[in-house]
Amino acid sequence: MMALRKLLTALRHPATASLAPRLGRRHLLEPRIFDLVSCLMQLRDLRALARIRDSRPPDTFYAKVADYNAGVTERKVITTTRRAEIYYQILSLPPRDPRVETLLIVGPRNVHELLIAWLYGYRWRNIHAIDLYSTNPKIRVMNMEAMTFPDATFDAVVMSNTLAYARDTFQCLSEVARVLKPAGRFVFGATFFPQGDDWPGNRVSGNDIRQMLKKLSLAIVFYSAFDKVNSLGGLQTAHIFGTQKSDPGSPGFDRIDW
Repeated sequence: MMALRKLLTALRHPATASLAPRLGRRHLLEPRIFDLVSCLMQLRDLRALARIRDSRPPDTFYAKVADYNAGVTERKVITTTRRAEIYYQILSLPPRDPRVETLLIVGPRNVHELLIAWLYGYRWRNIHAIDLYSTNPKIRVMNMEAMTFPDATFDAVVMSNTLAYARDTFQCLSEVARVLKPAGRFVFGATFFPQGDDWPGNRVSGNDIRQMLKKLSLAIVFYSAFDKVNSLGGLQTAHIFGTQKSDPGSPGFDRIDW
């Protein structure tokens, strides 16, 4: 009888499954299907791609950043890498419902990363993006060190491989913290390559970033790092940070300060 009662309870009150991409979206994450869909979406933006050099940031430093990244975008034409996907996997830890959250992507270059965000559960209308040039209507031209969004606008921010291009790393992180809602999540990558001369963000160490995050009340909830030899033949460290903004209304019960 007890087993029968347990069975009836399970049928009436099934355990809620942890959030995961819906069935249709899981199929779209399959490599060949994903590549095809992304390619078709990027092909629709080829006309905009041809015009990315029509406007240049007035700031000399960011004009250089825009020219460099525009050159990368023009050479690749179609983006195929999925290296940004890890950031959206981290956003799902701990499980939250992305369907009701607003997301800001900083520096996606094109629609490819927006598609990844959508496949991981964010609603298309809730996905926002900024860059120094626009290849898609959803990507607004904006400087990440001087965003025009109001305070506490977004539930989540992703900056996959963009922090190196900040002239002032702390200012850039401060802007993200400002536009992030309390308890909002910020996931980003950072590269430490002090031998490089082009981008000042590459000379900021992982420990320096950790101290900046602490000042900005962005608690580290995920961290990973690995060393590799880059395309210039130099040794660099790639850092991946997952952070959460402090929430005065919910200070937490038992937290570890990384």
